[in-house]
Amino acid sequence: MLEDGLELRQPSRSRLVDDVYRSLEEAILSGKMRPGDRLIEIKLADHLKVSRTTVREALLMLERQGYVVSEPRRGTFVTRLSREDALDLCYNRALLESFAVGISYQRIDGSVLKRMSDCVEQIRRCRLPDDVPRLIQIDLAFHRPLVEASGSRRLIELWSSLNGQIGALVLRGLEEQHAQIEDVAAFHERLLDAIASGDLDIAKRGVLDHYVGIEDQLAVRNELIQQITGTLSASYLDDFQPSTKAT
Repeated sequence: MLEDGLELRQPSRSRLVDDVYRSLEEAILSGKMRPGDRLIEIKLADHLKVSRTTVREALLMLERQGYVVSEPRRGTFVTRLSREDALDLCYNRALLESFAVGISYQRIDGSVLKRMSDCVEQIRRCRLPDDVPRLIQIDLAFHRPLVEASGSRRLIELWSSLNGQIGALVLRGLEEQHAQIEDVAAFHERLLDAIASGDLDIAKRGVLDHYVGIEDQLAVRNELIQQITGTLSASYLDDFQPSTKAT
């Protein structure tokens, strides 16, 4: 339900459904709407001064990103990514990013590390929970240079296709671990240090640990991911001809 006194940012852009989506997403990510809250179309439409059809489309977009769930004869409720969905997303991102690092490590130079370092400092300036939407965008900007260094359009597209649920993943992680912003910054700084180590094996392990290393019971699956990325990296290295790594 829409709590008394809750103020949502009013939509203003030309494509209303996108702006309604962003308004509701911001409310969920900042904690103004909590898991279990029911989202009633007519109340949201009245509050945002848009049609119920627009609200319905925005709710469908939110459901695809894992923010809400629609239950027959009950309504639409704020939810969180399930543990299984969160781990599956982590597996796939770990696989893609580790592979990208493997085939392009020599291209990850000082300018790439600087972009990632700047993102860590931006994370430190965030304030939770209000800045969670901004934190998610910074997180994407932190990881993007690792994938872009590969120079592979298809790899970048595959990685980007997973970005829609990163907000739900970050939010789930913050709530589960009760993390403070310095914890989040340190978490990303550890990956940055691994990438900057000059050792490809350490860099790839850093990517895997960033996504799945804290789950002890995933050791076997983690080892499988390493084997896959190692095999793929070796088979593609000749195609990329990386330049000398900058220090």
